[in-house]
Amino acid sequence: MSDPALSDDVQKRAARESTSASKKRRWIFTLVGITCAIAVVLVGSYALYGYLVRPSHSSLFRAAACPFTPGEGIAVGKELTCGFLTVPEDRSKANGDTIQLAVAIFKPAATVSADPMVYLSGGPGGSLLSSWGPNVSVSTLQQITQGHTLIMFDQRGTGYSQPALGCNELTQFNRDVQGKILGRADWREQYVAAGKKCHDRLISAGIDLQAYTTIASAHDVHDLIDALGYQKVNLYGVSYGTRLALTVMRLFPSDIRSVILDSTLPTQTNLFTTYPAVEQRGYDTLFKGCVANPKCHSAYPQLESVFYRLINDLNARPVIFQDKQYGSVALDGQRLADWVLSMLYVTEWLPLLPKAIMQISQGHDDIISRLYGFLMLQSNISYGVYYSVECGEDLAFTTEQDLLKATVGLRPELRPHMQTDLQAAFSVCQLWGQQAVPNEQKQPVTSSLPTLILAGEYDPITPTSNAELALQTLSRGNLFQFPATGHGVFGTHACPDSIVAAFLQHPTTRPDGLCISGMSAPNFL
Repeated sequence: MSDPALSDDVQKRAARESTSASKKRRWIFTLVGITCAIAVVLVGSYALYGYLVRPSHSSLFRAAACPFTPGEGIAVGKELTCGFLTVPEDRSKANGDTIQLAVAIFKPAATVSADPMVYLSGGPGGSLLSSWGPNVSVSTLQQITQGHTLIMFDQRGTGYSQPALGCNELTQFNRDVQGKILGRADWREQYVAAGKKCHDRLISAGIDLQAYTTIASAHDVHDLIDALGYQKVNLYGVSYGTRLALTVMRLFPSDIRSVILDSTLPTQTNLFTTYPAVEQRGYDTLFKGCVANPKCHSAYPQLESVFYRLINDLNARPVIFQDKQYGSVALDGQRLADWVLSMLYVTEWLPLLPKAIMQISQGHDDIISRLYGFLMLQSNISYGVYYSVECGEDLAFTTEQDLLKATVGLRPELRPHMQTDLQAAFSVCQLWGQQAVPNEQKQPVTSSLPTLILAGEYDPITPTSNAELALQTLSRGNLFQFPATGHGVFGTHACPDSIVAAFLQHPTTRPDGLCISGMSAPNFL
């Protein structure tokens, strides 16, 4: 299945393979992927809900060996401490099972503040520690941490946390069909069957899927802060991590000094009913950007027409190319559209897209053969968490008819594939059996906490309109949009990095955004 957003780890791993060591630091906080949340049905007020699920177990942090190999020069016990946080799986059960959250704490040599920064990764279901923990080296530590102790952890059910809710059935299905072209009905049927196998296996293993929600993760963040002995922290959330950050803002405002929302997914947004329009905007932004760029427009004057014609041509006559890492890939128009959209996530790869589209139209595969597999065929997403969150938070509040209606505004070349994807997600959720979150979780978060909101002009999944929506109820929020930038802004350019640094130093003062005027449009090849 083509998930509505890419996982952060996919892009970071792609960056590690395709960019030089000097560029890696620009990728550490680049985030991609995938977005939503869930919870448990509750009668009563949101405040009462928060009371009922207060921890009844004491949460414990214990140091342990790091599950990943640290970056160059990082010494465990000096710059890095790892461990596990024990939390209740279901906080409403006084004597229920506990789970383990894998934690890594990076500490720069010179800290500028006693208030640490807590990193909330995307997904839902993204594995954080394995995806960028090894990239933090002595040479990148200061830039990544901004002089703060940096706490990162694998959210419940993901990565090195236990239990991990991976779905090998879905991963293997995606690999098995990479060299094949299935009809839409067959693809949907087989994908949903793989999802059911994963669901049934997790249930048989004793996993309480109802406990894997955004609200539960927000309580995990609170417990982590408390267990480590901090009074207040700075939250950095990216992609789905912004929805988690907003939920922490609502439930535990006293834990927070400041918040950075990077590529925002507001709690009140329904990812699935808005996604078709957001996807169309992503393609439109690319083509308008090429027209506005004299070099690009001169080299590719009919880029938009070529792209949509190519989708039809490849659907009628798919081609086979050799991915540099994963072997044969059958490329039809649907997979081409997915890959182009995925490339829009990655700021550094935006300039390649016009040339890549033209290459494919002319029978060449130089660019796509190097970059397809990184984005489309490798993933550290825990699909058990992904569906537990998505099914309870967004798809529980819509119907299949609503999803089909949402695709009306799409170009006809894109519409059938989008409908199939949405129907497949809906079908998986029908069998997942996840309970809907309380209605309050779908309401806007109102807060006076100092908040910095970052948006990328080319972001194909969390557009600036999302950031503007969140800003409406954040009285001390400051929003900045960055040109020629994809999904996950921090770490892509010196300008947003400087704005983040200024904000962390003085959260109550709006940062100077003059550097944005010095950022240029994509340097299309």
